Formats: sequence, C-alpha cells, structure tokens
Amino acid sequence: MKYIAHLLLLLALCALSFKAGAESFVTPSATKTPYVVTKTEGVNRVYVFESITDAQLSAPSMADWYAYPNLTTPVASGMTAIYPDNATTYLVKMGSQTDTVAVFGYSQYRLAGKNFRAILTCESSTLSVDADEMVYNDLSGMPHSLERNITLHYTDFQRDSVTWKPDAVEKSMTIQQPRIIYLGQKLLGPTQIDLEGDQFAEHFYGTPDLLRLEEDSVQAIAIDFIPRSYTLLRGSERENEVERIIDEAVLKGSAPLNILFKANASPLATMFLWEIVRSGQVLTSRTENETRFQFDNSGNYEVKLHVSNDSGCECDTTFQVEAKESMLAVPNVFTPNGDGINDEFRVAYRSIRTFSMAIFDRWQHQVYSSSDPSIGWNGTINGRPAAESAYTYIIEAVGTDGVKYSKKGVVNLLRGKK
Repeated sequence: MKYIAHLLLLLALCALSFKAGAESFVTPSATKTPYVVTKTEGVNRVYVFESITDAQLSAPSMADWYAYPNLTTPVASGMTAIYPDNATTYLVKMGSQTDTVAVFGYSQYRLAGKNFRAILTCESSTLSVDADEMVYNDLSGMPHSLERNITLHYTDFQRDSVTWKPDAVEKSMTIQQPRIIYLGQKLLGPTQIDLEGDQFAEHFYGTPDLLRLEEDSVQAIAIDFIPRSYTLLRGSERENEVERIIDEAVLKGSAPLNILFKANASPLATMFLWEIVRSGQVLTSRTENETRFQFDNSGNYEVKLHVSNDSGCECDTTFQVEAKESMLAVPNVFTPNGDGINDEFRVAYRSIRTFSMAIFDRWQHQVYSSSDPSIGWNGTINGRPAAESAYTYIIEAVGTDGVKYSKKGVVNLLRGKK
C-alpha cells in the first residue's frame, strides 16, 4: 500500500508539472540577467544563468522545493528562495499552486575555448566541439535537450560550366549535441571553418563565441563528379537519316555515334577509369579525365566510369548507349520541280556503314552515282533537267549491324507543277 501511495503521489506531481504554463510563479535572479527559455518540454520554463554560483530561485511566499528525482522529500521546506544546482529540475509547491523549472549554469557549457575538430570521410563531413549537451529531465524522467543556434562559415566547391570553383557558404542551424554537428554535405577541398554560437553567449557577452579551424587542419578527402556526355551532331544535310542525332544529350540513334564523355570530377579526384562494355565484354579501357569514343557497330553499350583518389574515395556511374540497328528504304517517285518537297531522290536510312548507288536511264546509261546515303539525285544530267521518265537504280549497302542490302528497282521522275 505504501508503494502504491508513493506512485500515486508521483503521478499527481507529474501531471501538475505538465500543465503548460500552469501557475508560473518562480522567478530567477543573478548578477547577470538569466536567459529564459519558455518553449520547453516537460517543464514550464528553463532558466539559463551565466554562472550557477550566484543564481537564485524565488517564490512569492513560503514554498516546498523538490529536486528531481526525489519528489517525495523536499530539498527545502517552507522557504521563499533557494540556491539551485546545475542541470536540475525543480518542482515547487506553494499552497495549492505548483511550478516546474529547470536550471543551468551556462559557463560550463560555453563553446569558447573548447576543442573544435573536423571528422572528414569520403561520404560525410562532421564537426565536433568538446562541449556538453544541456540536458534536463522532466518529472517523469524523460530527458530533454536545449537547442543551441550556431552559424558555420566555410568554403565549398561548386561546378560551373568549365571547372570546380570555391564558393563561400554560410549555414545557420540549430543543434542539441555540439559533439556531433553534421554539415549535410561532403567537403571537397581545403577550407577554413568558423563556428559562431550560440544565443546564450550572445545574451551574456554581447557576441557569439567563435571557434576556428585553420585551412591546413581541415584534411578533406572526399570527391564528387558531375559526369556528362556530348554526342557529335549530324549535319542538316542528313535529313533523310532516320533517328539522326540532333541533340547532343541523346545517347541513342543512327550509328555511328561519336560521343565525348567527361568525368567533371572535383579537385581531389586523381584516378579515372572508363570502360566501354558490350554484352558483358570490355571493349576498351581508358584512364583520362575525358574520353571520346565512336560506336561504329549497332548494339547496346555500357560506358562505365570509376573515379577515385589515394584516400580510397570513389565515385561510379554508367552511361547507357544504344546504336540503332540498320535500315534502308527506297522511294519509287520524286518530283524535282523546285517546290522544296520531294525534290531529290534519296533513300531513308539508319546506321549504314557503306553505301553505293547508281542510277540509269532507259538506255542503261548511268546518269548518277553516290557513295553517301545522305546525298540524293536532284534530277539533272550534266547540269540540265532530266526528262520525266522511269529510271533504274542499283543500291548496295552494309549496315553497322552487318546486314547487307542489295536493292534494284525503278524510280519515276515526275516534274508536275511547281
């Protein structure tokens, strides 16, 4: 029964303490005006004193003062004021009224003079200050940490259209654990790091504390890259080429595909490996920062890039390239009347490696020949308009996929009206 009564008392006290802002009457006093935290969890307020040695808590009249975790025996009974202990939560009962406050002496949590260091890996950048977390317990034993506002100044590296350049960063954040401050990014090069904070130092001393890491002590090792590919565009004269490359960002279309690959790696990257892979087989390997490769044969390719440095940091990516299978189609009529529509006899083609075309009149005289599928016959013979008639063509071609084309047929030249 005694245990149950004790538990009921504890629950009642906790319930009273969790009434947000309930009957707040405890006031602080000290040589320097304390910082009052009103947005709190589990207590009505938190008082942060510059030093706990001259801190005092007062009630309007005699009260009983309980200090967590002993909520059954008061540390002071019938007292209007007490000298609090650091990092302590108090339950104060004044008649039927209750108040709950937590107390800190800031001087031992101050950032100034504390050891400041950077913990840098390939994947993350963490800062650490050897300052304690400001933790108090509510009456149920749940711990809570005070938030501290800091500002970081350092240099990051950003990629523009040409190279990586240093970029000044100012980052404000709220922390609870000064021993673990995550930058949220990788540091890609040497930089000075300044940490300014916090709101308590600014309150007591008029300016935030400053911690500095000189550039030579920030040993960045991480790398990053912004890999890009640039496909060589086909000329406008190849308009009869199906899936002609007209956008340098496209990595599939009519072969051959001539593509420039760039790693665009950050300054600390030192080693590059490109592998051109087809059907699981490595066709070639290269070790430069950028490389150009021509995909002469139709098929699907992987272009693998591995970037690393002596610190063991790595970046990987893969480009997918598709050189389309070949095709060849021949029209049976064209109208060279100068209206800009179907004025030339040209094949439609894709991924053709070799090509030859000869055109003959009805007497089997050759009137035109070409080895370029993008170029067509404009319907003239020796610079003069050819007669309307049926002309015979013979075409031999080989696709980049090895397919052979042998076509013979008739094309009708019709001038019509312009």
